[in-house]
Amino acid sequence: MLRRCARWCLALGLLLVVASPSVLAKGGPPGRLTVDFIAVGQGDAALITSPAGKTVLIDGGPHESEADLVAFLRRRHTGPIDLVLLTHRHADHLGGLAAVVRSIGARMFMDATFPHPSPAYAELLETLQAAHVSVRNAERGRTVDLGGGAILTLLGPPEPAITGSRSDVNANSVVTRLDFGRVGFLFAGDAEAKTEDWLLRAGVPLRAQVLKVAHHGSRYSSTARFLRAVRPSLAVISVGARNDYGHPAERTIEALGRLPAQVLRTDQDGTITVESDGAHLDVRTTSGNREILAAP
Repeated sequence: MLRRCARWCLALGLLLVVASPSVLAKGGPPGRLTVDFIAVGQGDAALITSPAGKTVLIDGGPHESEADLVAFLRRRHTGPIDLVLLTHRHADHLGGLAAVVRSIGARMFMDATFPHPSPAYAELLETLQAAHVSVRNAERGRTVDLGGGAILTLLGPPEPAITGSRSDVNANSVVTRLDFGRVGFLFAGDAEAKTEDWLLRAGVPLRAQVLKVAHHGSRYSSTARFLRAVRPSLAVISVGARNDYGHPAERTIEALGRLPAQVLRTDQDGTITVESDGAHLDVRTTSGNREILAAP
């Protein structure tokens, strides 16, 4: 009952806050879902535009890419982002969000709950407060109706929080899924192997046609058992060219290669745009590739 109430309250709150959706500029044709995996260097940023025109920005890349991120969002939409969601408080995921709030605006911010203080995070909180943006905690089980049949569901952060891992901040990433018709997207943040094990034990729905690969394709996630559960048709790695971390790891590329999935990378393919009518995926990249995939 409490979980149903939490979901209902969030949906009601979001409807009150975003009753007037952002004006769709070039995000995609009406009645279709669009997800842009934005090339922001060594970091993550994904923009969801629902069939109803509501917008969700998951993460904001590093500070160094904030100008490119803001320019991309301005090309896609006019008006504030309806919901900004932070998967965890590392700089390569939140670095551009303060600039987004200042330059474009946001109606609601959903914050990762696992603590990780930093000057960049403090600046983001100050910017949100100055802009009078509503702030809520990202809690497992919350759902957001984005309109037009698109539903965003928070599968994590883990409960109870994972501790004693290689990186507790990464391991407690907010993992989300987006459903529209027969098509599902899974956004894994910087989840670690322990996060993937927790998701598998929790029995949450993991099967998805599109997977945003965890932690830039690092060797600390994308376990074989987890990938078999997701079984994506398209795997997207958000990663910077010639980065200092060796991302994506060879073992992750090999694991993805054992799946019947197309693998795209922002360092090689640029921004990756996926449009869907609920039954098919129309995949385009700024490098010029395009493919139509059918959802099983």
